Amino acid sequence: MVAAAGLVLERPGTPSGSVCCSDGACGGYPTPRTRAPAESSRSSCSEGGVHPRPCALEESRGDEPSSPSTPMSGSKSALSTPLASAARSPSGPLEGGVRLPAIATRASSTGAIGRSGVTRSHLTVRVTSKFDDAEVSVELAEGELDRGCDGLPATLAKDQSAVVQLRSSGAIVGNLRVAGMAPIPFGIQVKPSTSGPGGKPAGGVLSTSAAERMNFVAAEHRQKSVVAQAVGELDASSGLGAKGDGTVVEASVGPGWRAEMTVLVRRAKKKELARLAQEQALLHAMEQKRYSSLLAQISRAKMRKVETSLIDQAGRLLKTIKMPESSFLSHKELGKLMKWKRVTCPSDATGDDVHPCGASSECHCNAGEAQPGEVCDVLNGMVERALDGVAPAGVPADKWLFKALVHAAMHAPEGCVWKSGGKFLLTNEERNQAPNAIVSILERDNAESDAGKGIRALVAHTENVYNFQVTAIQLNFHPNNKSSHKQHRDIYGAGQKGGINCTCSFKKCTGTVCYSLGSSRQVLTETICDTRSKYEACGEECQGCKTYRWMHSGSAMYFNAPWNNNNTHGVPQLEEACGPRISVALLCA
Repeated sequence: MVAAAGLVLERPGTPSGSVCCSDGACGGYPTPRTRAPAESSRSSCSEGGVHPRPCALEESRGDEPSSPSTPMSGSKSALSTPLASAARSPSGPLEGGVRLPAIATRASSTGAIGRSGVTRSHLTVRVTSKFDDAEVSVELAEGELDRGCDGLPATLAKDQSAVVQLRSSGAIVGNLRVAGMAPIPFGIQVKPSTSGPGGKPAGGVLSTSAAERMNFVAAEHRQKSVVAQAVGELDASSGLGAKGDGTVVEASVGPGWRAEMTVLVRRAKKKELARLAQEQALLHAMEQKRYSSLLAQISRAKMRKVETSLIDQAGRLLKTIKMPESSFLSHKELGKLMKWKRVTCPSDATGDDVHPCGASSECHCNAGEAQPGEVCDVLNGMVERALDGVAPAGVPADKWLFKALVHAAMHAPEGCVWKSGGKFLLTNEERNQAPNAIVSILERDNAESDAGKGIRALVAHTENVYNFQVTAIQLNFHPNNKSSHKQHRDIYGAGQKGGINCTCSFKKCTGTVCYSLGSSRQVLTETICDTRSKYEACGEECQGCKTYRWMHSGSAMYFNAPWNNNNTHGVPQLEEACGPRISVALLCA
């Protein structure tokens, strides 16, 4: 391989570092010497790994020319997001990370230029950089520099443009090389691979000797592509954002035998970095092959518009992984543990138990509130009010809804009551907690199910009383005293971090209403001192103020955004035995 002035010529099968001509004496250009067809290079991503090749997130397809002399019509666009990895080294040889066609006629086609001066394909590559010291080169498997062209400079300054002219007596095939990125393949007047089902490429190699030819960049049938790649590992530290750097290449190529390709190299934007970070997280989950993590990352990838082909690949992998029995409540366990006759209520379960900060009696955490307008109330009898006219007469509303939810859970597909932290959640198979998704799983067995009616009534009551819109429903199942819900803030916006497997949509919310059904449990609320909170710690030994509040069956807890910013809440384990409980948490905007 010879690199000169931003141009690399490579003969398939030639070791990296050797000259590219057939006899090693041409100084970088092929000689008119006939040789056997070279074997096509294979992508390292496709052999035993989970790393995807560059694929489109958005694309439209046009028609190919009917003959070599017919210009191509239509414009195609795509968004690709390949990731840097050991399997896709951006600094490796031509075959590292891309699939190049087998060139059977390169010696004769390029030799024809030297013998007769005939040029059938011509490509003008115009490269512009939007940052300093961009390293861009063109790597060829078919074709050569045009006469009088010196190639691209070693680096480009910000807003600098450079042009390289390429020619061939047949096709022009090669890669765009941008430092830190996987190679981006392109082709001028190449034959598309053999079509598979639905007319899509079946994965065969490109042919440069057939009558019908096309121009492409990044992938077959694409004339416009946006390729983004992270520089190292990204940190998805909060919400939908990500910390780190990335590079984006916007490339487009025109139709016909004489074509122009424009290339813009720039830094990745915030949304592009978030998408790349999510792709990295999905690839990591695919490598780990843990069911819960992979399922969560697939859901997050869909929200962040990761390329469809990678999501499909992850989905196929998920189907091969069996959920561990300890990761969900089976139908048999639900029938045994979640019985109303097991419900308990201690005789001394009354009043609040307050533990002020012991580090200082003057601690700000003991003031009762960090700012005006905080609200956190626990009100009894709220389920009875919400289900008035919905629950049958003569039956306690909380008991009716509890049994209805357990019935719906036992008729949902096995695994839909899955372990999340110290408790279990009832959702659909995709673990979607949007109101429509929750109601749908409750009514899957029966469109007129009591569970569906009850949850609809709770949502309507909440929206009417608090003037809210319910954006998410969480159905928490607590089988016994060993279950718990760790201390946390509810996620009210994109600036909050919900954990690596959190699938929240991050719509801005203003409050939470949580209804309790079944056994009485204590809720622990605790002040917190951090950048989001208005509380100020009394010192390094500040312990905060802890309050234990009883929630009985039929009660509801409501708190607003200011309180949520300054406090955490959770359900601790109990030392003494207790029965089953279900909480219905409604996140409101």
